[in-house]
Amino acid sequence: MTSSKTAAKTSTLFSAAFAETYETRIDRLVPGYRLAHELTLARLAAGLPDEATILVAGAGTGTEILIQASHRPGWRFIAVEPSPDMLAILKARVAKAGLGDRVEIVEGTVEDADAGLRADACIAHLVSHFIKGDGDKLAFFRAIAARLAPGAGLFHLDYLPEGGTFDPAYRAWALLAGQTDSEAATMEKRIRGSWDAAEAARLAELLRTAGFDEPQPFFRALDYHALASYRSPEAE
Repeated sequence: MTSSKTAAKTSTLFSAAFAETYETRIDRLVPGYRLAHELTLARLAAGLPDEATILVAGAGTGTEILIQASHRPGWRFIAVEPSPDMLAILKARVAKAGLGDRVEIVEGTVEDADAGLRADACIAHLVSHFIKGDGDKLAFFRAIAARLAPGAGLFHLDYLPEGGTFDPAYRAWALLAGQTDSEAATMEKRIRGSWDAAEAARLAELLRTAGFDEPQPFFRALDYHALASYRSPEAE
C-alpha cells in the first residue's frame, strides 16, 4: 500500500467526528486497552536505557506517547500518523503536556519516516488489522524493521480472531462495558466489514518474513493480543 493510499484510507476511517470522540469511546471498544498500555510501558522500561528513541506507528491521538513520556523523561518519540484529524488532537495533547521538544511528528505512514532512523523500540497498537492484504501488512512491518536498531522490539496490540471469526463474547463484553445494543451492533459491523485481521499464526509468519524473531505474547483480552516482536540482528 502506498503512503498516499494509506493516508487517504485512514482519513476515511478516522474522520473528524471519530477522532474527536476516540478517547471517550476506546475503553468501551477494546478490552484491556489501558492495561495493555501499562504493560507495554513495563516491558519498555525493563529493557531500555534512560535515554532512548521510540517510533510510534499509528500514533493516533497520542495516548502511548503521553503514558511513556510521563514516566521516562529521557525518552524521545517519532510519532507517525496518517489521519490529519487524529494528528491535530495528538499535536494539541503533546503541546499541552509540554512535550514538543521530545516528540517529532510525521504526517503519513512509517515509510515517510526517516529511512536512516534506528529507533530503540517501536509501538504499533491497533494498527495492523486496518491494513488490507498480507502484502501491505508485510510492507508495513518491513518498514518498521528497517527503522529499528538490530535486536530492538516492536510492541503491538492486534486484533487476532481465532478462526477469523467474530467472537460473540466480544459483543457481550461491549455491552457490559457500557455500549448500547445499537453501538455494539455498529462495532461488530465495522469489524466484519472494514477490518482485515490476520490470525495469530499468519501474523507471526508475516513478522518473521519482515525480519522479526518469533513474537512473544505478553497480554491477551478476548481476541486482542499484545506481542513483543524483536528485530532479528541479522535482518538488514
